[in-house]
Amino acid sequence: MPVADRDSRFRAMGTQCHVIIAGGGSVSDDLLELARTRIDLLEQSWSRFRPGSELSRLNAAAGCGPLAVSADLLLLAQRMREAWMATDGLFDPTVLTTMRAHGYDTDFATVAMRSTGCLDDVRLAAAPGMSAVRIDEASSTIALPRGAGLDPGAIGKGLAADIVADELHAAGAQGVLVNLGGDIALAGEPADGTLWTIDVEDERATTGASREVLRPLVLGTVPGGVATSTTLKRRWAQGRRHHVLDPRTGTMSSSDLVQVTVIAPTACTAEWSATAALLQPLDAASAWLRERGLEAILLTADRTVRLEGVSSHG
Repeated sequence: MPVADRDSRFRAMGTQCHVIIAGGGSVSDDLLELARTRIDLLEQSWSRFRPGSELSRLNAAAGCGPLAVSADLLLLAQRMREAWMATDGLFDPTVLTTMRAHGYDTDFATVAMRSTGCLDDVRLAAAPGMSAVRIDEASSTIALPRGAGLDPGAIGKGLAADIVADELHAAGAQGVLVNLGGDIALAGEPADGTLWTIDVEDERATTGASREVLRPLVLGTVPGGVATSTTLKRRWAQGRRHHVLDPRTGTMSSSDLVQVTVIAPTACTAEWSATAALLQPLDAASAWLRERGLEAILLTADRTVRLEGVSSHG
């Protein structure tokens, strides 16, 4: 008889988390507890909403020279810089100042309760970019220029999912699925020898309506990641503001795309690819993703486009 999968659901990183250990077994409970502990440690390091986090201390030290950081924060900064370079700045974690000006300056549960006034009070500016951020791997230090700040956004959840999935697989799990608020990392294979199948909800449904599940994504047994970026969630100020900012202008994204789901070799890559695509018009985003061989589902208000992707895990 096959051993049933074991799983754990909990809140962390400001979102719902779900960790599945394929095959269960005597070590599964220990691995699930390890996952919760590891995610909490990453949040303690990376959260911009915790005043005592490493990231908050780094942002507070902008302009004061290099600051020694942990291996986890150094890795996050490296991945953010790589994503900024790979997207020609469409993904840019230095939007922090403008994000705060739009009202997203604390945990989203608090932001969503506000009735912020008119949009005219927001000071718009292009993000400064990562070029002046100094990351020294040898000394494990990061130096931010004066006035700069880093907001990892969802890339932190994607990278955290990758880290935890890889570590649990290395610790003996046959297969692992780590879902941090829709950023999903996979390692190994399901216990029954089938493929991983991921449902993607269509967020275009009106509030209270039953959301349609788009055609499921089927992934193979190699490591992989799935991430969705959308302008239809995390909205505040009576729905007039959302969290997807165009770093080139400091304005909220006005692309005809409202949701993008990407499959990539890692959840981190899937996340920044989805974010970069969401900032572009449908045709440009489709071409951009095709050039990179990525499988994706792109939604406008009235269209659904599926790209199969030459590097698909299906």
